[in-house]
Amino acid sequence: MYDYIIVTHIPAFYKVNLYNELANKLNILVVFISSNTNEERADDFLSLNNAKFKYELLHKGNFQTREVFQNIIKLKNILKNNKYKRILVSGWDLKEFWYIILTNATIKNYLALESTINESRIDGIRGWIKKIFLSRISTIFASGNLHKSLVDSLNYKGKVLISKGVGIINKPIFTPIKREYKKRFLFIGRLSCVKNLEVLIKVFNSLENYNLTIIGEGEDKEYLKSISHSNIIFKGAIDNINIKNHILEHDVFILPSVSETWGLVAEEALYFGLPVIISEKAGASELIVDNFNGFIINPLNKYEIRNTILRIDYKVYQELILNIDKLSIFDKDILQVKAYNLD
Repeated sequence: MYDYIIVTHIPAFYKVNLYNELANKLNILVVFISSNTNEERADDFLSLNNAKFKYELLHKGNFQTREVFQNIIKLKNILKNNKYKRILVSGWDLKEFWYIILTNATIKNYLALESTINESRIDGIRGWIKKIFLSRISTIFASGNLHKSLVDSLNYKGKVLISKGVGIINKPIFTPIKREYKKRFLFIGRLSCVKNLEVLIKVFNSLENYNLTIIGEGEDKEYLKSISHSNIIFKGAIDNINIKNHILEHDVFILPSVSETWGLVAEEALYFGLPVIISEKAGASELIVDNFNGFIINPLNKYEIRNTILRIDYKVYQELILNIDKLSIFDKDILQVKAYNLD
């Protein structure tokens, strides 16, 4: 009997890493809705080559072109032919998830919640639909406190456990380096309005002695480049395997999003020893202790962003570097895996 049948969207690397760790402790079957997506991703974002758990693929192809009805038929057969204690869905946004929670006993239905209070509607019909979904869920694994705030606002009465993450990052071996503050800042992510890069660029335009590297692609790229001064460098999207080199070449990672369900790249920055300036609207902000291993900012206040950057000098920077090792990403991941072990 499976401890969990887990149904999730696509085999993103950080999910595969998490399921590998869960499989060391639990008997799991993972069902992926699709094998790929037509959204622009790094070449190594999706892969099942390293999967060490049992899995099924409902649709071999892009998520956006799947046949939902065919997926549901396949799901029905999988659930019919396997015994399981719990079934864990990775959201409330798909018809496949609705089929599962409506056809299973509520006590078996579990939800891995990655949406936060910041980007989710809780009023009107959307809030009502979410409440219906949650009425069929016995236990929620909320990624963090902003996620728990969402279900609290929807008056959810079931059990809520904080998992401390949305997955597990790759952790390549690297040689730690002695860091000296050279005012080199880094952003990695999609170049879209939700990332608040226009405000960030305007801040760095006023700080000519500071450098900002922006890595990623997106619909706002050309506009953002057009308003940037020479101290701001744009690079295209990179594979996850190459993130290490870029992080090690910079001093501070900055994530100023106005909405961010988590922010996995902040974990990657911390793993490689980089202090993080992060928006209070990002789920991963709870991994930052303000003025200890980084800073938490109001992304809507460009003066606060600028003043936070200016607060960092040689002494402050060295203190941040020393403190990063005191809050281990490894410990966070252990807690994340432990959250799912309910027996």
